[in-house]
Amino acid sequence: MPVQVTHIAFLLFFKESHNVYYVKSYGDDMPDRIHSKDNYYDKLKELMNVLRKECPWDAEQTLESLRTYTLEEVHEVFEAIELAVQQDNWRQLQAELGDLLFQVLFYACIAGERNQFNLDDVAGTLISKMINRHPHVFSSVQTEDLGRQWESLKDEEHAQRTSLMDEIPPLPALARAHKIQRRASRVGFDWTQASDVIAKMHEELGELEHEVKQNASHARLQDEFGDVLFTLVNLGRKLDVDAELALMHTNRKFSERFRGMEALAESRGLNLDGMSLDNMELLYLEAKRLQTE
Repeated sequence: MPVQVTHIAFLLFFKESHNVYYVKSYGDDMPDRIHSKDNYYDKLKELMNVLRKECPWDAEQTLESLRTYTLEEVHEVFEAIELAVQQDNWRQLQAELGDLLFQVLFYACIAGERNQFNLDDVAGTLISKMINRHPHVFSSVQTEDLGRQWESLKDEEHAQRTSLMDEIPPLPALARAHKIQRRASRVGFDWTQASDVIAKMHEELGELEHEVKQNASHARLQDEFGDVLFTLVNLGRKLDVDAELALMHTNRKFSERFRGMEALAESRGLNLDGMSLDNMELLYLEAKRLQTE
């Protein structure tokens, strides 16, 4: 939940319904309960405790209800990373990383309420894990393949796995396909070169085209289309291109160009609804050119 501190009062905003926010004002001593802590780590923990106890919206959240917000925050971090990379704008990333950190605080707080673990335990587990996975840094172990070492150490931490396909997280489909393929490649079940994957891609596209021409069932089209996507993810992996991030970038690029097309049409008194596809394509290409100049 957003928190604003002013010289007059400490304001906690919480959502009572889908569209209505109510504001509860506290005295000047409220910020001191947080800012009096010696370091930002303790400030964050105190902030979370205050919100959990005194904000009705925060108090009613559960592990289940937070999942949607966590997913949103992760994707907003991706968007902010894109701004930092493309426009050298880092301010948004700073803010979004804070929002993501708040999710970690929230989950740790809920776990602490159930006497499972707390934020200190989370930090301690992370430190131990990273030390264990970096023996080339914290011990005398030497290795030429850090990636293989990393995967091997992770396997030791998950000895209960009976298959390389076990414990793959429920990622978005493209990212999950990438993870599945990486797992399979660890035992050599992989194409050697990108050119091999390109040949496979043409094969899969041919099969999809055949099903389209045969007016195949939706299930068959979905199956063949999925094969094409899976192969494209594999090609991206061979080219060191993350399919999920590449598609996010293309989505953003298309949206910006489409907005530019709309702006050009409006400036010329044109209505996109009444334009032919050929004319819209010309307008789109003009918008593309203006944005790349």
